[in-house]
Amino acid sequence: MTYPLSRALSHIRKNGHSDLTVRQLSILLALRKGPRTLRGLSAELAVSKPAIHRALDKLEERDWLQRIPDPADKRSVFIKLTPVGEAFTKDFS
Repeated sequence: MTYPLSRALSHIRKNGHSDLTVRQLSILLALRKGPRTLRGLSAELAVSKPAIHRALDKLEERDWLQRIPDPADKRSVFIKLTPVGEAFTKDFS
């Protein structure tokens, strides 16, 4: 099921997040499917890694996502929604 843009904008504004960018929202929605790496998000959303990194920084400041080191590969980090991020995105179905 797709989520109508007008409904998404209403939800974002109602919750006081009018400065949320399309890129940040795309990342949040991608993370609803499960944890991703920076490289994975970059490929999935067709956005450069530096741009994804900047958006992740802003979302992490809001406590909507967290970065978890990959125990199998110390150079890799998984990005996943926090409970706050899950609560915000639960209405986007």
